[in-house]
Amino acid sequence: MDTKKNWLTVIKIVAALVVWFGVYRGIVYLIDPWLSASVPEVIRNLICATVIPYAIAMPLAYLVIRGMKTAQSDSPLMKPGIKNMALIFIIQSGLSVWAMLPVGILIKVLDIKTPQVTADQILAQPVYYCFLLLIFAPILEEFMFRKLFLDRLMVLGTRPAILISAVLFALPHLISQGPAQVFYTFVLGLSFGYVTARTRKLWPAILLHSLSNLYCGIIAAVWPKDIPVFLMAYAAIYIIAVPVTAVVLAVLNKKMLAV
Repeated sequence: MDTKKNWLTVIKIVAALVVWFGVYRGIVYLIDPWLSASVPEVIRNLICATVIPYAIAMPLAYLVIRGMKTAQSDSPLMKPGIKNMALIFIIQSGLSVWAMLPVGILIKVLDIKTPQVTADQILAQPVYYCFLLLIFAPILEEFMFRKLFLDRLMVLGTRPAILISAVLFALPHLISQGPAQVFYTFVLGLSFGYVTARTRKLWPAILLHSLSNLYCGIIAAVWPKDIPVFLMAYAAIYIIAVPVTAVVLAVLNKKMLAV
C-alpha cells in the first residue's frame, strides 16, 4: 500500500476517535450539572459512563470509518489457552505498572490532582463499578479499539496496526485519568492488540482487559495503603514482584511472543 493511503487510513481512524471522545465529553459537560442535581448518582454515572459514550458517541464515530477496508493479521496464530493468557496477563500487568511509575511518582511529589476512581467511590457503589470495570467497559472498549479500529488499521501491517491502536487507546486517558494513565494504558493497548492479532479473536482481549481492571483498578484502589504493613505488601507485589516476573517471562518467551 502506498504512503498516501496509509496516512489516509490513520487520519480517518484518528478522526473517528476525535468524534467519539468529543461527542462523549461534550454531551457529558453539557448535561452533567443537570444530572447531578436531578437524578441519583448511580443513574448519573450510568448515563455518563455507558449510555453517552457507547450508545450515542460510538455510532457517530463508526460513521466516520464505515466502508473502510479491513484486513486480518498475518502474524502466527496463537491458541488462547490458559497458559498463554496467564503469561500475557502477568507481562502486561508488570510492564504497565513500571511504565506509569515514573510519571506517577512525579505527580505525587508535585501534588498534582488527577481524575481517578477512588476506594470510597468503589465501596459506595460496588455493584456499579464491578459492572462498569469488569464487564461493560472491557466489552465495549475492546469492540471499538480492537474491532472497529484495529481491523481497519491492519491494512498497514500487523505491527503498525497494534502500535497505532495502542496510542489511540491511551490518548483519551490523558484527559479522563491523567498523564500516568497514558503510559499504563499504552502498554495495555499493545497487549490487547497483540492478543487480538495473534488469536484472531476478540474475547481474549476482553478477558485481559477485565482482569487488568480488577487487578490494577479495583484491587489496587481498595488496598489499605494507609497501614504500613499493607503498603509494604502492595509495593512488594505491584512494584517489584509482578514487574520483575513480567520482564523475566518476556525475555524467556521472546520467540514465542513475537508478532
